[in-house]
Amino acid sequence: MRKNIISLVILSGFVLLTGCNGGSSGNSTVSPYPYQEEGSYNGVPYSQLGSPPYLNNYPSAYFPTFNSVTSMASPKIAYGQNSESAITNLAAFVKMGKYICSATPVYYNSQQDVTYLVGAAHCFVAAKSYANTLSSSDLISNEIISVYNGISKEDGWYESFPSKAVYLMRNYCYGATFSSPGGCPNFTSSDGVSGGQGNDLAVIEISGKYANPESYPSVVPESQYPQQLSMAPVFSIGYGLNTQSPASPDSDLSRGTMFYVANYFYEQVDTTGYHYLYNSFYNSSSNGYAALVCGGDSGGGDLFWTGQKWILLSEHTYGPDDACGTYYNYLPNAATNVGSYYSWIESIITSTSPQDWCDTTNSNCVTNYGL
Repeated sequence: MRKNIISLVILSGFVLLTGCNGGSSGNSTVSPYPYQEEGSYNGVPYSQLGSPPYLNNYPSAYFPTFNSVTSMASPKIAYGQNSESAITNLAAFVKMGKYICSATPVYYNSQQDVTYLVGAAHCFVAAKSYANTLSSSDLISNEIISVYNGISKEDGWYESFPSKAVYLMRNYCYGATFSSPGGCPNFTSSDGVSGGQGNDLAVIEISGKYANPESYPSVVPESQYPQQLSMAPVFSIGYGLNTQSPASPDSDLSRGTMFYVANYFYEQVDTTGYHYLYNSFYNSSSNGYAALVCGGDSGGGDLFWTGQKWILLSEHTYGPDDACGTYYNYLPNAATNVGSYYSWIESIITSTSPQDWCDTTNSNCVTNYGL
């Protein structure tokens, strides 16, 4: 089944999705599965893992609320029923000039007073000049990157933070060149240039302490992930387009409100340079898999509560462009598997000088530090 796939970065002042390849056609899908029974984590049934701090009745209170025919047909990252302020420690709104994305805080270095977040690489690349390597000159300047904590601009951000540096892999969008933001054509091994790679992940370093570090999700090896193909209570967050947002075309409010949903069904797919969790809210009443993520959700996190801590499973990368929020007979949303890049991320966030580490020959890293 052919479909069009796009990136999830969005212009802040327009209801417009910018495609990684201008909305070019792709032919990669992940086949659906029948409804799965509840799984367990380390032998503990999901239902007995308990609620995370400050989140009452998790996950049932965070399921989509199908209170109308329209909402049943189009669940997005939305409809959470508890206070949004309780989860602002788990997500970040990122603005890059006229574009917006989302991110997840993962580590605060108290000695250097900097916070690290995980996001999507395609949010920070203006163009790519050489097919087989990404260079610092391809990245956008720190001067136009800002990170915000809070629910929305409309409600008033709690705090804003300047970007100190962004770190990407040199083999991001390997094998391809492009001339505008969101222009990478590589989605999967079947979409994009032959022999290409995606590696759509970034680490963002900001000055200061973002929200409450004790609540940050952890980056962990894949061995600590919940079961595939089970109804794992995964918590998905993003600041992108949403039917509950204002619709004014001349404001970024509709592209800067935090929404979320719980209870994902996911499958892991790995090929060289493409490490994805294809995930969805499964609605048995409509026999379908919802495309939850929309424009502006790029980089937002898919989180799992282990009973003791949040872990970051993946960050939103791409989805179908015909309609976010509708149902498909396949798993429509691909999120980059963060655990696949665990060692690379750890090398940055635990380094006393990540800029110097990034500049070393074998680091597979490029940064806009100082730009």
